[in-house]
Amino acid sequence: MTLADHNRVLRILVEIDIRDLNAALDEAHGIAAVLERAGLRRSILLHGVDATVWSFVELAHRKRWSTRVGLEDGRTLADGRTAKDNAEIVAAAVAILRSVHPGKQSQSPRIIRIA
Repeated sequence: MTLADHNRVLRILVEIDIRDLNAALDEAHGIAAVLERAGLRRSILLHGVDATVWSFVELAHRKRWSTRVGLEDGRTLADGRTAKDNAEIVAAAVAILRSVHPGKQSQSPRIIRIA
């Protein structure tokens, strides 16, 4: 894979509109593998919709990628409740991004953009 002017690319948006979670996760991992093999080491922003939102937030957290969430992506929180507003969704994502995975040191803060 080649990308003309790849040195001008700041970030790569990986936006997957596959409703099946396993298929969407496979797609995300596949895209990341292609980018890695091509040597395109840029920041990745992973974005899911509906059933993939929270799994993608978790994946982005584990991989130290960026992510974004909001009502336009899905109205359901990770626990299955319907979010009352955008702020509740963003707060839930921030809580995940601030959590520390077992066996890992606390991570440096990231910029969290509210869409």
